[in-house]
Amino acid sequence: MKNARLGLMTALIFSVCSVAWAQEEGQAQLGIDLDATVVSKYIWRGYDLFDDHGAFQPSVNVDLFGTGFSANVWGAIPLGTGSNNQGGGINQWQEYDYTVAYERSVFADQPYALDFGTSYIYFHFPKLNHMADTQEIGASVALPNLIQLGEIALVPSYYVGKLWPTSSAVADVAGGFHTLGLSCDLPVPCAVREDAQQIFSFFTDITYNDGAFAADHDWSHATVGVSTGLEVGPLTVTPALYYQISLDDSVNEEDELWGGLSVSYSF
Repeated sequence: MKNARLGLMTALIFSVCSVAWAQEEGQAQLGIDLDATVVSKYIWRGYDLFDDHGAFQPSVNVDLFGTGFSANVWGAIPLGTGSNNQGGGINQWQEYDYTVAYERSVFADQPYALDFGTSYIYFHFPKLNHMADTQEIGASVALPNLIQLGEIALVPSYYVGKLWPTSSAVADVAGGFHTLGLSCDLPVPCAVREDAQQIFSFFTDITYNDGAFAADHDWSHATVGVSTGLEVGPLTVTPALYYQISLDDSVNEEDELWGGLSVSYSF
């Protein structure tokens, strides 16, 4: 727990310093994104965390004055009841995540343009009295202009994360994740407006679980997905569909198909 507080405090100090600098320079304003998502399953890093039950996943993201720093609070609340591996059922795994992140892009107009970021996440399970709380520090990189197919860009990406517990009660949590991804945005003519296009976002990735949650050190799963945003007044409504091919039984013995619907508002 002490290490978790130290990591969070360090991240907050960097964030506060960047905010102060931005205000002095008269840069961008504070940006806030509100989102409410419902998913038919809660799949995380290959694991089916709510045992085939859906979840309500609200979040608040704060962009700190265009500095690249952001803060996020995200939740996962089970829909319905059900069994899990303990007597309290899936409701005991209600989750809240607190994230501080930094992102930056360089060489934006070049073929070797680079997007990179780093983040610290604290995973909190309030109904388990901190006994299952964990934390993760991660880094990501993407090359948005590397592969051009006409007007479409295929964007390769890589994420590495190190997960460790905040309590000795969950010592087998410690491990890492490596995710290789590929995504693209495909514009298609809009059925409602002839002068507009609808953007469909496709992605696929594959993840290597480096022993987290006592899993095998192996490729754990591959995922494909598609989503599209619909403007409804001041809101953005985004339906999404995902499919997971499970590769390692120590993470998930079943392939998974699930969908989601999110409503977001930014100001």
